[in-house]
Order: sequence, then C-alpha cells, then structure tokens
Amino acid sequence: MTLKFTIRSNKNVRLLALIFLIPLAAVGQKDAQFSLFSLNQLYLNPAAAGADGLTKFQLTHRTQYAGYQGTNLDDTGGALSTQLFSFSMPIKNFGIGFYALNDKSGPRTDQDFKLSAAYHIPVAGGNLQVGASAGLFRQAIDYGKLRARDPDDPLIQTGVISEINPDLAVGVRYESDAFYAGISLNHLLKPKYQLGSDQGTNPLPQTIYFNAGVNLELGYLLDIQPIILVKSDISTLSVEGGATVTYNKRYWVGGTYRQQDSYFILMGGIYLLQDQSLRLSGAYDLVIGGNRAKAASSFEVTLSYALPSPKFGKKTIIRTPRFRF
Repeated sequence: MTLKFTIRSNKNVRLLALIFLIPLAAVGQKDAQFSLFSLNQLYLNPAAAGADGLTKFQLTHRTQYAGYQGTNLDDTGGALSTQLFSFSMPIKNFGIGFYALNDKSGPRTDQDFKLSAAYHIPVAGGNLQVGASAGLFRQAIDYGKLRARDPDDPLIQTGVISEINPDLAVGVRYESDAFYAGISLNHLLKPKYQLGSDQGTNPLPQTIYFNAGVNLELGYLLDIQPIILVKSDISTLSVEGGATVTYNKRYWVGGTYRQQDSYFILMGGIYLLQDQSLRLSGAYDLVIGGNRAKAASSFEVTLSYALPSPKFGKKTIIRTPRFRF
C-alpha cells in the first residue's frame, strides 16, 4: 500500500503530512483482525489467561487481500500481513499469559507485546475470570515506501520512524462446560503517536470486545458451538458470528459471517495427535457483498499445542474395589 502526493510549497508540508496520517489513523490503528477469533481468546480478553485449564502455545499467521500489488514495479505488494504468538497457563486459581503481535499494512507496522494475568473465582459450576494485561505497543512508518513528487524536499521525512508507548487492557469472562462469555476494554490509556509529525497525535482508540460461545453436544460424535464476536471503538461497530461443528473430538469445520465487511468465512481444522494436544486450523474469507475491490482472497492458519493442567498439592486418591476408602 503506497501513497502518492505532490508538494507545492514547503509551508504545506506539515499540513499534507497531517492529512495522510489521519487516514492511516482511521484505518490502520484499529486492532488486528482474526477470522479464527474463537481460537485467539487471549488476544481479545486478558481474562482468558489460563482458560480451559490447559497450558497452551499458539502461532497464527494471517494474510489479508492476498494478491494485491503496489502500483510501482519496485513495490513489494499491498497485502496486509499479521502474525500472533501467544502462551497461556493456569496456576491454581490464577492464569498467566503472554502474546506478541506483528501487524503490517504497507508502510505501516504495529507491534504489540503484553503480559496478562487473571484470577479465577468458582461461580455456579464454572469460573468467573477477572484479568488485566500490560505491555508495550509500537507503531512505525517507513517513509521510504511513500512516494513524493519532490523527494529532495528537506522537510519530507525519510527512513523508518517509530514510537513505543505503554498499553493496558482489562476484562472479565465467565467459563463453564456449557458456555463462555467475556467483555474487555483494550487500549485503556489511549496511547498517542506522532510518527514524525509535530501536530499529529493519532491516539489508539479504546476498543470494546464482547465474545461468547455455547457448547452443544449432539450424541457421542458431534459437538456444535455457536460463536459470536462484537467489537466497537465507539465510532464503528462490527459483528460477526456463526458456528463450528466438531466430529469425534478430532475434526472440525465451521462458518461465520462478518457484517461490517460482508464476508463469509469458511474454517476448519484437525487434531494431529490422538491426545488432542496438537491442532492445525485454517480459515478462508469470501467476499459476498460490499466493496468488490476487496475481492482478493484472505486466509489464516493457526497451529496450537496444549499441555495438561499442572498438578499442585496432594496426589489424587485412586479408588479400587478392594480398598474402597
């Protein structure tokens, strides 16, 4: 993704810089988007740290608008690319987690690093989870990828300019065998970024997430899970939802619809090991309405590995017919 502009006089440089930074703020500063949102709970809500009682490692890659190319022969392409690594672990009534995000959109790169902690309170046969996360959010712009009509103007920025600010998030979540639901608030501090502009502030907008799912068992082999995600930065609202179907606790397929972009998303996966510790999942976005200029395909791949919950305290008593008590 590139931007072409003309410098008519030096006094207009700052105004033009502010103009092109505003669209980037409106579009690029929104959080990274994942079609497999039900698998990336920790990224959406810090209260999901230690969820499911499993120690989990996960790696996700997403390419959005694959096939888009820049307008110059020397451009590397216009597709958006996102990578996310996450780790989550339960410790008694607590959960800890960490994630590292790299989100690239043309000349713009966002990187997010957060540590999460959650306290689990037993309630009505499930767990009420209260969590928070703290870390650093880095933004960078490579001005070398922006094309100016007068590249020799000394007031035009050159090279990569980046800024790092602290960032916080809070959330609550309830989880049981039957369903889960959570709500979170990200970018609590609304960190601001100038990125080479004396007048631009470009704050990260606070984002609210609501995420929920229901677990339904149909016989011994089929499980159905309706899922929904609602996200808003106050000025915009996006809703997506659908369902997944799991067969024999090993294979799963599903589909969701994203209202804001008119996307229908096909997804599926397989547990590669018998103990269900290693899972490979993927998603493919189909444009079924809205702006046809976005018809280039988007896809996502997630690989996760889970360990059983760590044991603390006394060993579990094993009952036998010979020694009942």
